Amino acid sequence: MLSERDRAEAGVVTAHQAGHDFELQLGHLCNNRCVFCSSGQLTELGIARHIPLEPILGALEAARAAGARKVTFLGGEPTLHKGLPRALARSVELGFEQVVIFTNGVLFPKPGFLEELCGLGRFEWRVSIQGGDEATHVAVTGRADSFRRIVIGLARLRALGQRVTVNVCANELSHASLPGYASLIREHGISQLHVDVVRPASTGERSADHLRAILPRYVAMAPNVAALLASIDRDDPAFDVNVGNLPFCVLPEWGHRIHHGGDETITQPCDATDLTASVDKYAWHGSLRRHLPACDGCVFLPDCAGVFSEYLEIHGGAEFAAVSRERLLALDPERRQLVRLVEPWLGELVAAIGAGALGPGWRVDGVARDTRAASVELRLGWAGRGATLRVVPPGRAGPETLVVTSLAAIGLGGAATAPPADLAALCEALVGWCVSAEGGDVVEQRAVAPVVARAVASAGRADPAIGLWRLAARLQARRQLGEFAWAGARAREGRVVVTFREASRAEFDIELRWVRRGARARPWADFRIRAPGREAAAEAAVLEAIGALREGGAGRAAAGRLLG
Repeated sequence: MLSERDRAEAGVVTAHQAGHDFELQLGHLCNNRCVFCSSGQLTELGIARHIPLEPILGALEAARAAGARKVTFLGGEPTLHKGLPRALARSVELGFEQVVIFTNGVLFPKPGFLEELCGLGRFEWRVSIQGGDEATHVAVTGRADSFRRIVIGLARLRALGQRVTVNVCANELSHASLPGYASLIREHGISQLHVDVVRPASTGERSADHLRAILPRYVAMAPNVAALLASIDRDDPAFDVNVGNLPFCVLPEWGHRIHHGGDETITQPCDATDLTASVDKYAWHGSLRRHLPACDGCVFLPDCAGVFSEYLEIHGGAEFAAVSRERLLALDPERRQLVRLVEPWLGELVAAIGAGALGPGWRVDGVARDTRAASVELRLGWAGRGATLRVVPPGRAGPETLVVTSLAAIGLGGAATAPPADLAALCEALVGWCVSAEGGDVVEQRAVAPVVARAVASAGRADPAIGLWRLAARLQARRQLGEFAWAGARAREGRVVVTFREASRAEFDIELRWVRRGARARPWADFRIRAPGREAAAEAAVLEAIGALREGGAGRAAAGRLLG
């Protein structure tokens, strides 16, 4: 819980570079022979070798120094590497906030194996389960006891207090079994499921016939994916399940569960014998895909990376077609895909606020879109004049709601720090604007006074975002840092991200978050520079930004303790 002083001062700011995820491949050696993976093939051919440990430890240290907060150990099969315990211990020493072991679980039954590794810390075990039932998993992995070994390990991991997530690469042998994962989740304490599809570039040196045999048509796979998602929704709508790389248009009604890309991720891959140059994971994935003329006008286009080129060579592109907003509205009566559906309306609202239609002095200083939670938040105003507008599906209207339309419920969210009279005027203007903008499609209006009273009262309680937005206000007031100009601010998973950009499109982000040091929470500023050829100018601007964040009484008093 943050104190009033923390929120008001936001004064002691520590800065550090980046904040990305880091993946480290420990070699291609593997004890399974999955039909979709190059590592088993390289092992079977006798090409894969052990990767030296020292470069692995060096890569961990370099990634942490660059600001990585999460590390994932990949293979092949990472548990085959004799240096894994040392690498895990070093990850803990370096202070990675999250450590993930991506494993096929074959070594789980080995006496003392899990106990040794779990004794080093609490990790996430991302287990590769390649079928919703034992027969399918065995068929995909090529190992008769592979499923039974995993089941033994899942029970042990639960007993050891470890977090278990599951990954599946759906292919022609396995996609019919996808609905069975719902039972596995219930039985084995699995906390997250990621369903991926075959990425042809990662299958190894395979023949065209092999690829055709394992690469299903997406439209044929879609009903099984839908059945799985529907089953999980019935069991637990809040369960974390997502589908990667499946084109949105083949399963648009579940578009809120489909993701292309993710947080910035740097992968340190290897060849058969040693580590190789690191790559931007999602930029590489994007380079393997393309869009078709039929994609034009699709409501999912901003989030869709396209279709793998090899897939199109094998199956063609007849199954892909743009999804209109009108079609998505019809497919999604519960507005689970609210973020995409409200986009035109949201753009009009942001423009109206900027034009003063909701009252003088109000401005949008951040927009947070959460596709998983089906919500949008607009942070308005700065410093002592702050409020948040929250947009959610109509069925989730609550005490904070001011207006309900057939599309969304709109109201105040979080604590409001604006004076009550100004806040009431804002709310009255918002209601009037919604009636006009929605063309009379307002199904319910609520009294402003009770909503404002609750929002004002909540400002007296701890709200971690308030201090962060006040810090962001210091940067917004500068507008210009060297040759870099203010480009906006947005909320991201409890953080506030400010972007500055210059004419050549070089840019940097300042990501503000809270870090607890003993009994006190202090603001922390990560920074990420994307400025090829302009690094020196960007670094100077970042230093100026950090200086601006230190301003204020507590910041000046503690200036000697700040990183420079």
